[in-house]
Amino acid sequence: MNLAILKIKRYSIAILLGAILANATACKEWTEVKPLDLSSPDMEQQNPSLYTKYLEDLRAYKNTAHKVNMGWFNNLNKEPSGQGQHISKVPDSLDFIILEHPLSLVDREISEMTELLNKKATKTIYEIDFSAIKTAFVKKDDKNLVFEDFVKDTVTSILNTTARFPYQGLIVSYQGKELSHLTASEKNQLEAEENLFFGLVHPWFVKNAGKTAIFKGSPQYLINRDILQEVKYIILPTESAVDLGGLSYALLSAMTTNVPTDRFVVSTSMTSYKADESKLGYFLDGSRAALATAQWAASVQNGVQIQGVGYKNLPYDYFNVLKSYQYSRQAIQITNPAMKTK
Repeated sequence: MNLAILKIKRYSIAILLGAILANATACKEWTEVKPLDLSSPDMEQQNPSLYTKYLEDLRAYKNTAHKVNMGWFNNLNKEPSGQGQHISKVPDSLDFIILEHPLSLVDREISEMTELLNKKATKTIYEIDFSAIKTAFVKKDDKNLVFEDFVKDTVTSILNTTARFPYQGLIVSYQGKELSHLTASEKNQLEAEENLFFGLVHPWFVKNAGKTAIFKGSPQYLINRDILQEVKYIILPTESAVDLGGLSYALLSAMTTNVPTDRFVVSTSMTSYKADESKLGYFLDGSRAALATAQWAASVQNGVQIQGVGYKNLPYDYFNVLKSYQYSRQAIQITNPAMKTK
């Protein structure tokens, strides 16, 4: 077992014992009235030196070979009313956090991004989604607007704006279409769109060689697959899968010519606390999709080592009775059993 992992486990046990002893001592001090602090004591408050060593080993662990875990975070609210709206409160063992609103960041968000990176080696990244750009163009309903110009302006604006913030990576999301059912004209149009989009984002790859480049989509639908050789991970869009068969089907479909099989990540969704999203994050059999997906990813599938899991709607998981981010922590533990999540 990795030495850093053993140390992290010992730290968790040590701080738990410390908390128990502290509480036992406090029970004897009935004569003095003190303000009630409802926040749970953590390692940083109770034993700063132990916490510092814990962070050192956490960072060391993230530099070793392990299955990555990433989560999408809705950061639309710029004035948080609770801890669950702070990106700094995500599980320590998360490798990547993807901000869903990456352009208009406030100082607090920038500070939390920097803290996550420096203390816990958690990288904040963002996503450029070609489908979202196409949808935005259609909604403009402007006959004078040229699609190619709109795409160029949008992608360029996103890249220029995000360059001002401490992002550590980029997801380029492009779905494409099944080519066998397209006419020659439709295929030419699709190829033109593909070349346009990747031609615009590729300079980012060149300028940011030290950061993490990720492709998200169905790689088998790409006409030119050269981009796949330049990314660290390929996220398969499996968050709508209703069972494990859906994950296996997506994997088998992606295993085709010129698609590297050593970088697949599958996506899933956390469950929601909202009444109108009661089915979100569950498989048809009633099991939690995140936990089942993590279990699936932890094993070799069709001869392929799955590289990790991505969790949509991550902030929903903050709201649990027993522990914040309870199920995403469990999922991360499943993918990396030796890692003691915090």
